[in-house]
Amino acid sequence: MKYKFNHFLELGVSILTVLFFVACDSSGQQHQRQNNKETIAQPEFAKNFALYHEAKRTRVVIFNPWQSGKIMASFVLVKGKAGKGEIHIPLKNVAVFSATQLSALDRLGLLNRITGISEATYVKNKTVKKLLKQNKITELAASGNYYVEKILEHPPQAIFFSPYQSGQNLPPALSSIRAIPYLDFMESTPLGRAEWIKFTAAFFGKEKQADSLFEHIEKQYLALKKLAENTKERPTVFSDKYFNGQWYLPGGKSYVAQLFKDAGADYIWKNNPDKASFPLDFETVFARARQADFWRIVGTYGSKASYKALADENELYTHFNAFRQHHIIYCNPDSTAYFENSPLEPQFVLADFIKAFHPELLPEYEPHYYKILP
Repeated sequence: MKYKFNHFLELGVSILTVLFFVACDSSGQQHQRQNNKETIAQPEFAKNFALYHEAKRTRVVIFNPWQSGKIMASFVLVKGKAGKGEIHIPLKNVAVFSATQLSALDRLGLLNRITGISEATYVKNKTVKKLLKQNKITELAASGNYYVEKILEHPPQAIFFSPYQSGQNLPPALSSIRAIPYLDFMESTPLGRAEWIKFTAAFFGKEKQADSLFEHIEKQYLALKKLAENTKERPTVFSDKYFNGQWYLPGGKSYVAQLFKDAGADYIWKNNPDKASFPLDFETVFARARQADFWRIVGTYGSKASYKALADENELYTHFNAFRQHHIIYCNPDSTAYFENSPLEPQFVLADFIKAFHPELLPEYEPHYYKILP
């Protein structure tokens, strides 16, 4: 019989006697307080945004992850008549320029508010693909280029975009359109990324729904983490592949490193201080990871991934212990919509890793994104 994931989580949640549903400030200190009649409702796990509530307005602040202590943007949201510099909510039509923003709006039941997207070729959401065919959603950017004339022809109320460096913004020709930075990808913890659904919800008056959705994610994730944290053996693991003369590995303080730790594994580069990926040469990786128990890979290999396909790509891969033991943890982003959906489903990613590292803990669980390559 198939393993019932939610049934397991109901049992797992009972293990947790205390869950923290309080707010935390940008330095990570948890609290909720009053300041100038504003209720500071910082998210508990996310570090790059904050919500400040008043009776008739909400102030949204996005912190600059590249400049500690600096604010990247700030918005005042009002449900009544908007004054100068304020945004009337809920927003009626928006463009979203990353897949995770699509996923957040989907979970909030707001796909009908989207009029524009980027990179339509890579979208996996069936409803969005249908709306694209019906011309109810338009591709407005691709490959780093904004289709300015098309955007100005039917301008959205706001564009949610993901700046990949400090100071990056929309082209000057689009300055009349509200640009809202969306920095979920800069969070270094799985629950921190998922908590950005609260950020999205604030612009559409869906805060209560987002709180409920995130509470469900958090309970499931923490139950799984609790299940794996007392395992006696912690297998070693490394990640990714050699490409164009470099092997980019997740930093020791990264999102992926946190997932490995929470799943009861020992990431070989756990002591690295970086939150982002960092490059090494093949020889250095081989020297440290040759005897690792597991190897995590995300990528596509035509119709089917295989050890032969990896060996054909680079014969040196066959000398890793994880290759020889058939302990490669593989995710095909095309068939699983990994990049689009996994940031808001960290509990499934965690369960997948636990299944790989400690299959006895989830004997009947069927993986969602990652599977051991047979």
